[in-house]
Parts: sequence; structure tokens; C-alpha cells
Amino acid sequence: MKDNKKLSTASTSTETSSRFSTMLDREGFHMTSLLVPLTLIIVLSTVLLVVSAIFVGSFRLQLLTMASSNFLVSPVIMIMSSCFSIILAVSGFVVVLKKQQNLYTALGSLGLFVFLIHIIAVIFSFLLRDNVDSDFNKINVDAQLSKAATENATMAVWDALQIRYKCCGGRGNSGFNEWESHLNGTYPDSCCTVKYPGCGRQAHRTLESDFTQTVYERIHVKGCVTAIKQSLEEYVMPLLLAWGLIGLMVLLAELAVILLCVVFTWHMRRRETRGTRLQLESSSGDSCPVHGGRKISGSSRQEEKQESLQTQTGRKVSSASRQSRPTRSRRTSEARE
Repeated sequence: MKDNKKLSTASTSTETSSRFSTMLDREGFHMTSLLVPLTLIIVLSTVLLVVSAIFVGSFRLQLLTMASSNFLVSPVIMIMSSCFSIILAVSGFVVVLKKQQNLYTALGSLGLFVFLIHIIAVIFSFLLRDNVDSDFNKINVDAQLSKAATENATMAVWDALQIRYKCCGGRGNSGFNEWESHLNGTYPDSCCTVKYPGCGRQAHRTLESDFTQTVYERIHVKGCVTAIKQSLEEYVMPLLLAWGLIGLMVLLAELAVILLCVVFTWHMRRRETRGTRLQLESSSGDSCPVHGGRKISGSSRQEEKQESLQTQTGRKVSSASRQSRPTRSRRTSEARE
């Protein structure tokens, strides 16, 4: 019973392996199994690239290095990973549609490289989302405004943020007042609601005479740290969560591409080794490299041994029969006597 069970399990395993190898030999299976994850990668990576471009172009996250360097590093890595994923998908389509099966190893290596970069991008997206509150609470507004008053590059950053988020100064709903101690009682032109050269100084002169009625008409009063933080919590943090979740889906699709390339490469090498073995066996059966002539394989040797045994037994039987038969001369002499 145990032997029968072993034989049945062995037969089922061989049948399964043969079916699997037959399935891997089909080109249609190669195309279908690779096109599905590659399509997911190119579609989802395009979405990720658009969202990353919104982070940089619309919300200006790369300018918020005053809070943390992650606001510069994370968008850059997210854009890079999205672009590399699109390149991986396009390369995969070329390999599959042109049936370049010898390039599966290169495609798998490229997929592994993109997979690692994408893991880093997903980690940075979640870290950036989780640290928005703590990073903005650490900003030293007075030091940043003092630096902006003396450095044109820092002032350009504050001007871009104040124009984008329609804010002025540091924290709170009266953040514009914090500029006065650094700009000799005036405001940057980027704080004005209607911008023109020198509007900040003119707004300050006008506010001195009629402050209560014209402050909201002349300049933006809310501090930039408060305004940016509210905008990030309302729009950017949900987008970062969506980016991370879509990025996880892209990671699964890239992992599927890598595994399929490994399996296909392994199967092709296995098939090539089998073909070389069959060629060696056929060539070794044709000629003997030592004695010349045809080299006899193991099965043919066994057949020849059986034939030689049969001929030897036949000879023994014939000799015994000859010995048992009386000769003609002996028979005739006995008859005469």
C-alpha cells in the first residue's frame, strides 16, 4: 500500500511538473502574465507622477525646507520612482510584444532596481504625512524672517509662499505684524492683495491712518505657517495617503514582474540544458571516441548480452542433441550384426 501511495504521488507530481512546463512553453502565457502587471504599473505610475507634480507645482512642498528637508527629498524621490516605473513598464511592453525572451533577465534586474527605489519613495511619503505637525511646530519664525530680510534667496522663498498661500508673516491670524520688526515697519510686496512695486510700503502708510477698515483690503493678514499647515492638513495629507496606497499596489505589480521574469529565465535555461543533454547522448551513441566505430549505449549493451546468452544456450542444446543421436554408421553396423 505504501509503495502504491508513493508511486501515485510521484506520478501526480510528474504530471503537475509536466503541465507547468508545458504552460511555460506557451508564448501566449508569457504575454498574458506579463501584460497584466505591466499595464497596472504604467497606469498607476502615471497617476503617481501627476500627484507628485501637483505636490511640487501647486503646493510648493520643495520650498518648505525651513520645516524639514523631507519636503524636498520626498517629492524628488516620488517623481523619480514614478518615472522609473513608467520606464520599466515601457521596457516590459517592448520585450513582450517583440518576443525578446532572452531579455527577461535584464527586465527582471531593472524591475528589482525600480522596486527598491519605489519602496524608499513609499516610506518617505508615509513619513512626510506623519511628521507634518511636528515639523511645522519646530519652525523658528523669527529667525527665518530675519534671514529673509538679509538674504535675497530666502526672501524669494517667502515671496513664493506668500503669493501661493495668500498669507503674510509667521503664525496666527495676525502674522503680518511679524514683518514690521525686520523690515523697518513695512511689509513685503508679496503680502499685498493687489501687487505692484512698493505696495508693501504704501500699505503700511495707509494702515497707519485707517487701519481697521483697510487692513484686509491691502494685505493678507494670516501668517504663512498657519495657512500652509491648514492647507497641508486639508489637501496634501490625503493625497500623500493616496500616493502611498497606490504605491503599494505598484510595488505588488513590480514584484509580480520580477518573479515572472525569474521563472521564465529559469525555465528557458532548464530547457536549454535538457536540449544539450539530449544532443550529447545522441552524439555519444553514434561513435566511440576511443576505439572508433559506433559507441554502444547501456540499453544496447544489455540487449547484446541477452542475445549472446541466447546463442550460447542454443549452442549447448544443439551439441547435447548431437551427442544423444547415434550416427548412421553405428546404426548400420548394429543392424548387420
